[in-house]
Amino acid sequence: MLRPVTKCFIAILVAVAAPLSIIEVAGASVPKVSTATGYDISFPQCSETLPSAPGFGIVGVNDGSPLTTNPCLSRELLWAKVAQNSSPSFYANTANPGPAYTTKWPTSQSTPQVCAGDNSSACSYDYGWNSAGVSFTNAVNAETANGSTSPASAAASTPWWLDVETGNSWQTTEAQYGPTKASDTNDQAMLQGEIAYFSSVGASSVGIYSTTYQWTKITGGSGTSFASIPVWIPGAPTLSAAQSACGLSTFTGGPVKMTQYPSNGFDGDYVCGQALNANTGSTSVAGSSTFTDQLAASDGNGALTYTETTGAPALVVSSAGLMTTSGSLALGTYSTSGTTVDASGVAGSYSFTLSVGLLAQGAPVSASTTTTRSSTFTSQLALNGVTGSATYSQTRGSPSLVVSSSGHVSTSGALAPGAYTASGSVVDSSGDQGAFTFTLHVTSVTTPPPSAPVTPKAVAVVGHAVAGKTETLTIKGSGFYGQPRITSHVRTTAQVTKDTGTSLSVRVKVKSGSRKGVFQFTLTFAHGTTCTVKYLQR
Repeated sequence: MLRPVTKCFIAILVAVAAPLSIIEVAGASVPKVSTATGYDISFPQCSETLPSAPGFGIVGVNDGSPLTTNPCLSRELLWAKVAQNSSPSFYANTANPGPAYTTKWPTSQSTPQVCAGDNSSACSYDYGWNSAGVSFTNAVNAETANGSTSPASAAASTPWWLDVETGNSWQTTEAQYGPTKASDTNDQAMLQGEIAYFSSVGASSVGIYSTTYQWTKITGGSGTSFASIPVWIPGAPTLSAAQSACGLSTFTGGPVKMTQYPSNGFDGDYVCGQALNANTGSTSVAGSSTFTDQLAASDGNGALTYTETTGAPALVVSSAGLMTTSGSLALGTYSTSGTTVDASGVAGSYSFTLSVGLLAQGAPVSASTTTTRSSTFTSQLALNGVTGSATYSQTRGSPSLVVSSSGHVSTSGALAPGAYTASGSVVDSSGDQGAFTFTLHVTSVTTPPPSAPVTPKAVAVVGHAVAGKTETLTIKGSGFYGQPRITSHVRTTAQVTKDTGTSLSVRVKVKSGSRKGVFQFTLTFAHGTTCTVKYLQR
C-alpha cells in the first residue's frame, strides 16, 4: 500500500456476467491457494499482468485521492471475482485538504451536517461523506459494467477499507493549517463522515488501513474514538511475519483483521483468523469391503497436515489425509473427523462418513408439477454406492405413483391437487440394501399459461457449478413454462427438475477436469423461444 497517494485493500465476489477473456493474469496453471492469502491492487496496476488464482482480491476504487475514479476498476474487479474466494472487497483513498487546497470543498450543505464552506469539523465530516459517496458510486458502476444483477447490493454487501496515508493532503500536514488540535479534530471528522456514509448504505464492515506513525501524524492520536473499527496494517516483511502481526496492538485500539506483506512483486495480504475450508463428505461402498480415499481441501497453501480426533480404529486418517479402513467392515455407518492445517498455519476441520453395505438415495427425492402436466410426469431415481445394477421394489404409493424395478417414476394418469409419495426398498447386484422415497407435489393451475408465447427472461443464477460434481442451481426470471431444455459448456449437462414459472431448479453435472469460469446457460422453451443467463463454475 505504501505507494505515492495509493493503497492496497480488500475485495469481495459476486457472479460475473462478462467474458473472462478480458482478464489478463500471470501464469497458466496455478495450484489452489489458501483463501487466507491474497493481493490488493488499484490504479498503479492498470497496465500490469495481475497475479493468477489469488486466494482473494482487494480493489481500490479511486485514482489515488478522494472524489476520483480508478480508470481500470471494472477490469480489476473481474480479476478479484475469479479468486479462490470470489467475494472481493473495496478500498477508498482518503484525505482532508480543507478549503485552501481543494475546489471540491462543500460550500452549502445541510446534510449530514450543516456546512457553509468554512474550515470546520462539520464541513470536514461532509467532505468525508461526499468522498465516500463517490467511492461507492464507482463500485456500483463497476458492478454494473460487469453484469451484476444487483450492482448496489453487490457493492454494499462487501467490506470497505479506508486508506489513511500521509501521501495525501491532510490539514494536520498542510502548511496553512498545521498540526493543531483543530486540524486533528477536522481530520478525524472527515474519516467519521466516510464511515457514516458506508454504514448508511449497508456496507458489511468498514475498516482502516494505516500505520501507527501515519495515523498519529494525521489524527494526533484518536484515543478510543475508532476503537471499534477493524484495522489492516502493513509492514510485515514475510507471510510468516504477517501472520504473527495479527496479534499486535493497533493505532486505534481496534482488532487486526488484515496484514500486508510483499508477495510476487505485489502487495500481498493475510486475513487474520481465517479458517481453512473444511473437508466434508460421505460415500457408500459394498458390504464387508475395505476402503481407501484421499481427503482434499477446497483451498489451502501448500501441503496439509491432518490430525484425527474421532473415527479410529474403523476409519484411520494419516497425517497426509489418506483415509483407510482397518479391515473389512460390517454393514453400517462409520464417521471420522479432526483438524487440518496448511503450510501457512491456517487451520480448519474435516469430517467424512462412510456407509458400508447401505445404499444411499441421491437426488431427486421430490418434484412438483401441475394438474395439467401430472398425466405425463416422469422421473428417474438415483442411488449412491451401487454395485452393478439396482432393483427397486415399491411398497407404497401406487397406483398414483408407479416405480419400476429400474427406479423409473411415472404417474398412472392425471392427478388431483395434493402430495403423492412412493417408497420402498432397493437392492444391488452385490446384495447391498437401501430404501427410497419420492414425493410429487401436484398443484392446480388457477391461471392458464398465456395463449400467445411469452418471451421468457432469465435474470440471475443462485448457486454455482462445481467441476466433478452434481449441484442444484436455481435460475430466477419470468415467463418460464414447460420445463425448458438447457444447454451449456461442452463438459456440463443441465436438467430442469422444477419449474414454477418464475424460477427453475436445475441439476447441473460437470465432468472432472472442466475449467472454472463464467459460462452461459441457453434455455430453449417448448414454444421455440430462447433466452440466456450467465453462471459461475468453480
